[in-house]
Amino acid sequence: MKNDIRFLVTNTCNYHCYFCHNEGMEKKMNYKELNVEDYVLLFSIYSEMEEWNGVTLSGGEPLIYKNIDELVKRLYEAGAEITIVTNGSLLKQHLPILKYIGRINVSIHTLDNLMYEKITGRTHTLNIVKENLELVRKLYPKLHIRLNITPCKDNNWNLDAFKQLIEYSRKIQASIKLTELFPNTDPSTVTIEELIKQLEILGYTEIVTDDRTRLFKSQNHYIYLTQCTCSKAIQTKSPITYCRENHDLYINHDGTVPLCRLGKENLNIIQELEGKNIEMLKKKIELAKLRVSSDICYKYLLSTYQKYNENLGGNNGFRNKKSNNRFVSKNLIRKNS
Repeated sequence: MKNDIRFLVTNTCNYHCYFCHNEGMEKKMNYKELNVEDYVLLFSIYSEMEEWNGVTLSGGEPLIYKNIDELVKRLYEAGAEITIVTNGSLLKQHLPILKYIGRINVSIHTLDNLMYEKITGRTHTLNIVKENLELVRKLYPKLHIRLNITPCKDNNWNLDAFKQLIEYSRKIQASIKLTELFPNTDPSTVTIEELIKQLEILGYTEIVTDDRTRLFKSQNHYIYLTQCTCSKAIQTKSPITYCRENHDLYINHDGTVPLCRLGKENLNIIQELEGKNIEMLKKKIELAKLRVSSDICYKYLLSTYQKYNENLGGNNGFRNKKSNNRFVSKNLIRKNS
C-alpha cells in the first residue's frame, strides 16, 4: 500500500470531539501559513518521488480553510487523487468541489442526537450532517463516501448502535471505517477483537487483502477495521520499521513536518518553499519519512500508555513475545530500529 501526503490545512475546528487526534491543532502558528502554491508544489515533489498521487486533506476541519475550494481544484488539475477528512457539517457550502474529490471520510460516531452532542460539543448538528450526506449522494452518485467511526464504550457503543450505523451507511451507499481508540488501554476502548465478533454476528466475512487494515464484506457493503499506526506498530517485531513503512507524510499548515504524532519534533520547510529550493525540499521529505529515532519513539509510546497504567493495575499496553503480559522492553525497540 502506498502512503499519501497529508496536508493539515488548518489548526481550527468547529467541533470539540474529546477523543480526536487533534491533528495540527495543538500548537499555535509560529510561521507564515502555507498557501495554495505551496501545497501544489509539495504534492508535485512528493508524487514524483513516490510515484503516487494520493493526497489527504484534513486539519482541524479542512472545510474551514479559506482557500479550500481553490486548493482542491488546483490539486486535482495537478493529478492528485484527493480524500477529504471532514465532520460533514460544512459540506453543503462546498458542493461544487466534490467533483474533484475521490473520497470523503466523514466522522460520524453515533446516530443518537444526545450522544452526538456530547461527543462533538455542538448542538443540533447531527441532522445537518445527515442532510448534507444525503444531498451529496444525490448530486454525486459515484463519489466514494466513507463513515469514520471510533467505537467507544463511553459513547454507548453496542450491537444495536452498530446496526443503526450500518443501515444508515447502506442508505447513503457509504463504506465504514472503524478505528480502535488510541491508546487501546483506555477503559472505553472497543477492541478490534470485539468488533470482529460483532461483525460475525452481523453476517460479515473477512476478505484477505495486502492492506494494513482488515476488510469485511456483506452483500456488497464494506467495513474496514484499523488501528492507530502506533498501536499496530508496537505489536510488531520492528515498531520503528513498521512506522516508517506505513505512515503518511504529514505537513502542518504552518510549514512544519511532524516526525512523530505523539511528540513535538518536526522539520521546518518554510525557507525551502519560499526559495523554491526543490533539492532541499526533497532531502527534508526523505528525512521526514524516516520518522524519529527508536529512543524518542519509546519515550512517547511509554509516556502515552503510562497515563493509563495506574488505572489498569500496571498493565501498560505493550506486548511481549515471551509472555501474555502487554509489555515491550526498550531494548526491543532499539534492536529493531
